[in-house]
Amino acid sequence: MPVLLSLFITIALIIVLIMKVRMNAAVAMFLGALFMGISTGLGAVETVSTLTKGFGGTMAALGYSVGFGVMMGQMIAATGCVQSIANTLVKIFSKDKSDYALGTTGFIVSIPVFYDVGYVVLMPLAKTLSKMSDKSIAFFAGALTLGLGLTHTFVPPTPGPMTGAELLGIDIGMMILWGLIIGIPTFLIAMVINRKLLTVPGYFDPEKHMEVDEEYQKQQKAMEEEFIKDEKTLPPFGLAVLPILTPIVLILLGTVAKAVSGDQPIPAVISFLSDKSIAMLAGLLVSIGIALPRMNLKEIEGEINKSLTSVGTVLFITGTGAALGSVIQACGVGDALLKVVEGVNMPPILFAWLVAALLKVAQGSGTVAMITTVGMMVPMMAGITVNPVLIALAAFSGTLMGAHVNDSAFWITAKMSNMNTAGGFRAYTIPCAINALVSLVLIFIASFFI
Repeated sequence: MPVLLSLFITIALIIVLIMKVRMNAAVAMFLGALFMGISTGLGAVETVSTLTKGFGGTMAALGYSVGFGVMMGQMIAATGCVQSIANTLVKIFSKDKSDYALGTTGFIVSIPVFYDVGYVVLMPLAKTLSKMSDKSIAFFAGALTLGLGLTHTFVPPTPGPMTGAELLGIDIGMMILWGLIIGIPTFLIAMVINRKLLTVPGYFDPEKHMEVDEEYQKQQKAMEEEFIKDEKTLPPFGLAVLPILTPIVLILLGTVAKAVSGDQPIPAVISFLSDKSIAMLAGLLVSIGIALPRMNLKEIEGEINKSLTSVGTVLFITGTGAALGSVIQACGVGDALLKVVEGVNMPPILFAWLVAALLKVAQGSGTVAMITTVGMMVPMMAGITVNPVLIALAAFSGTLMGAHVNDSAFWITAKMSNMNTAGGFRAYTIPCAINALVSLVLIFIASFFI
C-alpha cells in the first residue's frame, strides 16, 4: 500500500506541475521520479542512477529513429507529399465518400507526420470538399481526427508507440503490424459511427457550433503558406508515399525474416537494413531525394533545422518518461499493481486502458500518458499472461479517451475548422472517444487469438 500511495502522489504531482505550474513535462516527470524513488526507500543516489540509466537506455534505442522520423515528417509536409496523397485519394473515392478519402489520407500521412502538421496541410482541402459537397465541415474535420489520430497513436515511428514498444520489448515490426491490424478496422467502424452521429438532428448545428477566430486564422495562414504547395510542383502519388512506405517495409522485412528463419540468424544485410534507425534514415533520405528537384539545398537544410526543435522536445520527454518507468519498476510497483488487478478481478487490458485514459484526461499529452502507463505496466508483465502487444495497444487506445481542452490538438482542430468549443467537442473529443472505444473492443477480440 505505501508503494501505491507513493505512485498515486507521484502521478498527482506530475499532473499538478504540468497543468497548474505550467512546468515542462520532462522536468515534471523527472521531479516526480525523484519523489517516487526517495519516498519508497530506493534512496536518492540509486534513484538518480536509475533515472540516468533509463534515460540513456531509451536514447540509445530510440534517439536516432525518432529523430530521423521527425525530420522525415517535416520533409514530407514541406515537399507537398501530403497534398499529393490527398488529391489522389479524393479522385479515387466517390463524391459522397470524399470524407473517407480525407480520413484515409490522414491515416496514411500521420504515420510519420505529427497530428498538427497533418491537420494544417489537409484542412484547406477539407474546406474545399465541404463546399463541393452537401456535407458540413464537421464531416471532414471528424474524418481527419479519426484518421490522423489513429496512426499517430498506434503505429511507429511516432514517439508514443515507438517508446511503448521499446519499453515492453516488442519488435517494432510487430508493433507496426498490430497497430495497423487494430487501426484499420477501428477507422472504418469509427467513420460509420461518426457519420451517423452527424446526421442526428441538432448534433452539429453550424449556427451554434461555428465561429471565426480572425486572430487565430492569421496565425494558421502563415503555417498554410509554409506547407501548401502549387499543385504543379507536387510529386506523383507513387513518389509521395515512398518515404512513408520505405521504413515500414524495411522494418517489416526484418520481422518477417526473423519469423521465417526460426532459430537461425537472419542475413546480416537484412539485419542492417531492418534496424529501425537505418530504416528511418532511409525514409529521410528518400524524402530529401524527392525534395531535391523542388527545393534548393539551403531550403532543405532550413526544413531539417526547423524539425530539430521538435526533435529535442520529443526526445527529452520520451527519454524522461522512460526513465520514470525505470524508477517505477525499481520501486516494486509491479507486484503491488498486480495484487490490485487480481483483487478487483480486472483484465490487465482494461486496467492499462483506464490508467492511460485517466492520465490523458488529467494532463492532456497523449505521449506522456502512453509512456507513463506502459512504464507502470512493465513490472507487471511477468505476472500476467496477456501478450505485451495487446497491453501496449490498450495503453495507446486509452489515450484517445477524454481528449479535451487541455490537449493542444483540440484547439488546432476546432480553430482551423472555424468551430467554437462546443463544435470542437463534436469534431475532436467525440471522434477520439469513438476511436478509443472501438479499438478497445477490437483489442479484447484479438486477445482470444494471440
